[in-house]
Amino acid sequence: MITAFEKTVPFYDVDPMRVMWHGNYVKYMEEARCAFLAERNMTYNDMEKYGYAFPVVELKVKYIRPCVFGQRLIIKTRLDACDSFLVFKYEFVDAETGEKLCKAQTKQMCVCLKTKESLFEIPERIRKQLGGK
Repeated sequence: MITAFEKTVPFYDVDPMRVMWHGNYVKYMEEARCAFLAERNMTYNDMEKYGYAFPVVELKVKYIRPCVFGQRLIIKTRLDACDSFLVFKYEFVDAETGEKLCKAQTKQMCVCLKTKESLFEIPERIRKQLGGK
């Protein structure tokens, strides 16, 4: 299942050439991922209540075309894996033209908040809520 998150590039996220700074793509991925989780009623706050945190342990980004000031973006987010890690894939597209601007992937590990232990299996309750098997 894919979540489509819309965002307009604000002036404070661009450089003097009106091109979005590369690090802001990560911020937008975080916003899109939070929207994805909220649609499935499993937010980071919920995960924390169950005793888990999910830090990002890997990030891959392929910049295709620049995002620019005032551009309306659609960030399509899908959960690609939900077993040992949460693996999200993202596609940034221009909302007007549908042109692909960027593709990316994040990998998140489950950590028990009580013991600080890294877990190599997503807890069943979270996995089921997110649509994993």
